[in-house]
Amino acid sequence: MAIPRECLKALIDRLTDKQVEALWVILEAMTWPSEEITPEEAAEIEDAFREIDAGKGVKAEDVWKELGL
Repeated sequence: MAIPRECLKALIDRLTDKQVEALWVILEAMTWPSEEITPEEAAEIEDAFREIDAGKGVKAEDVWKELGL
């Protein structure tokens, strides 16, 4: 279903400034190409999801410590 751009522009005109800001974040993420990840990064992400699915978690304090916060 094609939506005329004019209809979208009219809806945007009805948004508050805060809503437009939120929409900007969403649209920017949709229109800019995503970053490519290496096979090693993909494997690390898969491992992390498996750990999450297994119920393993990470303490926030450990993350903060690792980031030097």
